[in-house]
Amino acid sequence: MGKTYVKPHYIRRYGKRIRIKGHYRKTTGSLAKGRSGRKFKRLQRKVTIEYLKKGYPFSKAQQIGRATAGKIFWLKYGKKSGRWILKRER
Repeated sequence: MGKTYVKPHYIRRYGKRIRIKGHYRKTTGSLAKGRSGRKFKRLQRKVTIEYLKKGYPFSKAQQIGRATAGKIFWLKYGKKSGRWILKRER
């Protein structure tokens, strides 16, 4: 997970204008990063096992499995539905 800087800005709350200081927020970085969910984890595990059988080291196989499962997730659901699903998961 990376960090993203959020610039200072103003928001309205209860009819008042509030100033928010600049701060860092944790981000996942890319849409292809891992997601929670049973089906996602099952697919990630299957791809990881395939690459382990091919002779890849565990960390590399796990990274490939996670990226592949993420790519399939976004192709299946698209940006709009995918974001809604991830928002609901959190």
